[in-house]
Amino acid sequence: MADEIDVTNDRIEAELQTEQARIRAEAAKFDPGKPGDCDLCCEWSGRLVKGVCAPCRDKWGLE
Repeated sequence: MADEIDVTNDRIEAELQTEQARIRAEAAKFDPGKPGDCDLCCEWSGRLVKGVCAPCRDKWGLE
């Protein structure tokens, strides 16, 4: 019969794998963006998401 430590380790490992799978699924939704000129401020940015730079997304409350 498995002792309490082995059972707990198995439970922790299963929970860890579940959480890692959830994080990977969320990361797959992440828009990597692309470099270019922002549609709102016309400044160049290394990462535009839906054509908008990070400062403009923050300023205007965009996602």
